[in-house]
Amino acid sequence: MKKSDFEKQKGASLSHQLIKVGRLINERGLAAARNAFHIPELKQSHLDLFPYIDFEGTSVSEVAKRKGVSKQSVSKLVQEMVHMKILFLKKDPEDSRSKLVFFKTSGPFTIQKGFEALMSIDRLLIDHLGEKSYTSALKKVSDFVEIFQSENQN
Repeated sequence: MKKSDFEKQKGASLSHQLIKVGRLINERGLAAARNAFHIPELKQSHLDLFPYIDFEGTSVSEVAKRKGVSKQSVSKLVQEMVHMKILFLKKDPEDSRSKLVFFKTSGPFTIQKGFEALMSIDRLLIDHLGEKSYTSALKKVSDFVEIFQSENQN
């Protein structure tokens, strides 16, 4: 297969285009998060921990379990984020051998700051597509999410 034929095939694939746009949004979102937190060394792997940390604290072991990765990899990322002043550790009152991970500022504020970085991407899309096309695209993509989430539950 010629490269030009392959490029046409990729361009005609909705799945490929969604993956590509997801990657581009992810890259832009990471840059916006670095800017919002004023932390140039922030990596995607750091942000990937956010959804697994409860506002009331979560053990490193539990974060690793929820994410499906090793405790060692989570420990390393948590230590880096403690150094960046995004997280802090506190002894678990129920298990003296364990520490709980907390957001440095109040959890909702930290999550909100990260979400605001993503909202800047939504504003860009609205500016380029217009409100009506943006809303229509959001509905379609939400339908895609629903399709895959329902398939994963079966």
